[in-house]
Amino acid sequence: MLQKILRHCSLAILLGLAALSWSPAWAADVWVNTSSGVYHCPGAQYYGNTKRGTYLSESEAVSRGYRAAYNRPCSASTVDHARTQLIQSLTPAGAASDDKVWINTGSHVYHCPGTRYYGATKRGYFATEAEAISSGNRPAYGTRCN
Repeated sequence: MLQKILRHCSLAILLGLAALSWSPAWAADVWVNTSSGVYHCPGAQYYGNTKRGTYLSESEAVSRGYRAAYNRPCSASTVDHARTQLIQSLTPAGAASDDKVWINTGSHVYHCPGTRYYGATKRGYFATEAEAISSGNRPAYGTRCN
């Protein structure tokens, strides 16, 4: 009888571990809070604990315009590589990058031409989108300019 109980318990434990290994939290690196535009590293207080969010790799989160919580990335080399790729994709060879964005220096958010806060915040300056991203700013509402 005891042997039968142990067999069922060990089977339940194995099935539980198998279910954990397939969960999306284990497959991704960071938790992206889609409301605030901030991503959280594994082990952080808000990792997977906000109302709205999704799991992404850190490089995908950076390329979509999200920033690290408290400006502390999980892996600095991953962020640098993703940011470099994004800047290169924004400035292809031979393309004119005359479109300027408005960078709000207080919030480190940049605004695209034609949007509500373009040139309308108290503190800021104009720059190209590639310059805005390379200096650590993020797009307003997580949406880059077209």
